Amino acid sequence: MAKYRVRVNQDKLKQLKEQLAPSKSWWGLVGIVVFFFIPEIVAYFKGDEIIKYFASLESSANSASMKYLYKSLKSLGENSYFNIALGLLFTVWFFKIKFKK
Repeated sequence: MAKYRVRVNQDKLKQLKEQLAPSKSWWGLVGIVVFFFIPEIVAYFKGDEIIKYFASLESSANSASMKYLYKSLKSLGENSYFNIALGLLFTVWFFKIKFKK
């Protein structure tokens, strides 16, 4: 069997890596705040009201699928420590890498 050697141009690989790397912008930070932190803040202050509202809708629902939907929506009133941790990790990742201008 013949062995083949492939020559790789390191400069081209570095250029491709830079092109494929996700660029950071302030819209990314806004997205992290909107999708990870604001829902948890709302759930902290208005969680009981959210749970009561969807519990009343669940009790008045006729079909099993709607009851399941309202039961799962009641979890919006609870704080998710996983979302908070994930938001913190994304925030650290966001500020760790330099911005591209």
